Amino acid sequence: MSFEEKYQKDKEHYDKKVYKTQKVKLHKIKYWLFDFAGVLAEGPKVLSKVIAIINNNYGLNISKKDPFVSKERRKLSSGRITSRDFLEKLFKEYYHKQKKDQNKAKLQEVDIDHYLDIWFNKYSQLTQVSSDMEEIVLRLRKAGYIVCLISNTYDIHAKSNKIKGFFDLFDQVFLSNELRMRKPEIEKYKYVLDKIKAEPSECIFIDDKLMNLVPARKLGMTVIRFESFEKFKYYLNALNIDEITEDLWAEIKNKYETYEISKKDYKAGKKSYKKSKKEFKKLKKKKSSKKKKYHKAKKRFKVREKQYEKLKREYKKQKKTKEKELEPKLKLEQTEKQKEK
Repeated sequence: MSFEEKYQKDKEHYDKKVYKTQKVKLHKIKYWLFDFAGVLAEGPKVLSKVIAIINNNYGLNISKKDPFVSKERRKLSSGRITSRDFLEKLFKEYYHKQKKDQNKAKLQEVDIDHYLDIWFNKYSQLTQVSSDMEEIVLRLRKAGYIVCLISNTYDIHAKSNKIKGFFDLFDQVFLSNELRMRKPEIEKYKYVLDKIKAEPSECIFIDDKLMNLVPARKLGMTVIRFESFEKFKYYLNALNIDEITEDLWAEIKNKYETYEISKKDYKAGKKSYKKSKKEFKKLKKKKSSKKKKYHKAKKRFKVREKQYEKLKREYKKQKKTKEKELEPKLKLEQTEKQKEK
């Protein structure tokens, strides 16, 4: 049983994993992974429109929800068949078979190229990348992040997107029809991680489908469900990313390095303080016989103590900054309908 089938049987169980609070370590994040349709561009549901035209022209009643169509669509998005193959199978299953069963000897000629043109042209006309999301992607890249696309798509859609330059927005593009792997198959996520040489904890993955977020979360990625641009901005704010500046990644790294330096200095100061304290206590017992050494040790101890307290305060301050600004907690919000389930 595929994960997709398991998910459909027990959505509530898997969704709970996505809605758990995520502790994000911003200083580790290097990669942003985006879905396409439903995130960067509105899903125009072109295939439904093409099927509606075929139904009207041939007096058929094909539905995208039919088990046969769903099965062939999965094959199409995983690159096992082409868009041409898909249409040919559709006509064979719903037109040729149906007319044969009805004992109608004469069939209308089917021009597959005609419907491929309709499909390609409608998709090209209706699909546009959101200017707001395009700006987010470009800003992230300017800030020093690697931004990738991970999309379940069809060959005919991918062709249009390439021609229109949509894929040029990204550092790397991973398409299901080319990889022959679809989300939410966990192997696809592992493949992408291997190709970009990333650890899951270094990635933020954005998708509009909860089902696709589950495997990414299981691997250890930070996940965001895209519902609208406003909601996406809300989640960015929750990550302390109010504005994506060119210096964003550098600023985050600098803050973390400052924390690490203060931590290192604090540990060294603590060690030195304890050593001088031990030496001072030892000479304190022999104060009468070794006054000169005792006073030197006392002076050294007081200096070390003062330095230690200063380093301790600085370390606590930097630690607090790290926890507040560099390790935000992200919790995806559920709709009222989801909460009632």
